[in-house]
Amino acid sequence: MKRPLEGVRIIEFSHVISGPYCGMLLGDMGAEMIKIENPGTGEYGRTAGAKTPSGISLWYPAYNRNKKAVTLNLKHAKAKEVLTELVKKSDVVLENFRPGLLDEMGFGYEDLKKINPAIIMASISGFGKNGPYEKKAAFDMTVAAFSGFMSINGLPDLPMKAGPAVSDFLAGLYGALGITAAIRQRDLTGEGQLVDISMLDSIMAILETAFAEQQILGHQPQRVGNRRPTSGPSNVFKTKDGFVYIAALFQNHWEHLCKIMQREDLVDVPRFATLQERAKNADELEAIMSDWTKGFTADELVDLLEKFNIPCARVKDIQAVMDDPHVKARGSIAEFDYPGVGAYPVVAPAVRFSGSEWTLSRPPLLGEDNKAVYCSLLGLSPEEYERLAQDKLF
Repeated sequence: MKRPLEGVRIIEFSHVISGPYCGMLLGDMGAEMIKIENPGTGEYGRTAGAKTPSGISLWYPAYNRNKKAVTLNLKHAKAKEVLTELVKKSDVVLENFRPGLLDEMGFGYEDLKKINPAIIMASISGFGKNGPYEKKAAFDMTVAAFSGFMSINGLPDLPMKAGPAVSDFLAGLYGALGITAAIRQRDLTGEGQLVDISMLDSIMAILETAFAEQQILGHQPQRVGNRRPTSGPSNVFKTKDGFVYIAALFQNHWEHLCKIMQREDLVDVPRFATLQERAKNADELEAIMSDWTKGFTADELVDLLEKFNIPCARVKDIQAVMDDPHVKARGSIAEFDYPGVGAYPVVAPAVRFSGSEWTLSRPPLLGEDNKAVYCSLLGLSPEEYERLAQDKLF
């Protein structure tokens, strides 16, 4: 059974998270991903992040499944010739290098479309390919601060970034969406194009109505911790053995909650009459609820709330998520065998198709596919390949 992007070949120049994650998503959908890395060292992710006792990074295998890995010394005199042949045989070039680097090397979009007019180039960067901050250095943390995200996330007296690198992952997602849309348009028109994705635009896109509130209502949305700013009760509550998030936002949720707590008198209290009023008086309301929730275990509380269809969830740690029967039933955690590590768990592709299946191939070792790409795809003879390898091109 074919996957949606089978037959699409993508050259990936990427490192860290946004580019590798974008490429991984495309590879999950069947694209042939050819990742190009520096000989000897590979990309940053091969040595970054948490490591096994033997020193193997857990970062690289997290974002580089379903790819082929080749090495290429981009400073070598023959590198441009090799890249030219790859571009001729490919549909997309994906990159998240320092802004302008590929242009300096003669492989910016204007150069690529002279080689292959139908080529699609996707560039992921911190701030995009135009504007005064085009070349500004960016990490997720700094983009979270710059974008307004941190101004509305965290505690009243302390702005916070998110735990995961949200802007990197969003840029990867938007990159994959942009690339698939550009492939569709190319198939209709025969023309390639440049797809420009910025981490800044990507994280600003999830700030709900913050910009409209600022302009139309004239106020900056406030940080409210685990609450929802305009509705309630909605927060995390302590139990005998953990925490439960309760989101009784609709009026029927609130009325059912009052009944369960045996506090039906609260339904007619004016300061709790609407979800907006309950949000304004959250401190008082949550104190009442906290006195009640601490009498239950987390599982007891969830079971009771769910009998009345009140949205809630135990705050689970990672092991509890992996052990959850629903997660197991959907196959949401998959595994591949990674050299030196053994079974490596990953989140399976989030998009499920009724008419195609996904497969999972382990992330490649550095340069593992050199011969397959350079000899089988580009047609180098074994002798020429060995000569160029000796000359440190690969």
